[in-house]
Amino acid sequence: MVKKVFKIITLLILIVILLVLVINIYVVDKYKDRIINIDNIDNIDNNIEAVVVMGASAYDNKVSIMLKDRLDRAIDVVNNTNINVILNTGSKTEVEIMSKYLEEHDIDIINIKEDSNGLSTYRSMNNLVNLGYKKVLIVSQKYHLYRCLYNANELGLDAYAISSREINYSGQLERDIREVLARVKDFILNLM
Repeated sequence: MVKKVFKIITLLILIVILLVLVINIYVVDKYKDRIINIDNIDNIDNNIEAVVVMGASAYDNKVSIMLKDRLDRAIDVVNNTNINVILNTGSKTEVEIMSKYLEEHDIDIINIKEDSNGLSTYRSMNNLVNLGYKKVLIVSQKYHLYRCLYNANELGLDAYAISSREINYSGQLERDIREVLARVKDFILNLM
């Protein structure tokens, strides 16, 4: 009896692992061709309404290194394209600190928009739809962009993405594991 229960539990665990793997491959693969390389930024579509910067940690009224990289990439995009709106999404504290950083880096305050209710990737993308955006360029680290694009496009946005600089941040393994699970969660949310 114990042996049979152990086999059933083992089989269930293997099925869950397989499902997580399949969902992650699907989410990563579905919109990966919508990630634009910074070297090809001049080929970007002129109909993009905003550069959306995904929130990340901010400490002591300052942006974290990861968030700074996202904001710097958004500044690069605005300075090298016809897109002039940057929309910061995240918690109230995050978006305020992000906006302050952009102003300090010569982005005109009238071109900075905020979504302080973007408390998750799924919610941020859903908020963009509710705010009336149709076509956006999302900025985050590459590992996060797949889920951003999946959520955005599945919710009806015409979304593209551009990665911030690609470096290994402290604690990246934990973020990668969290991202695998978050892709599954967002996949399920998009089915509902």
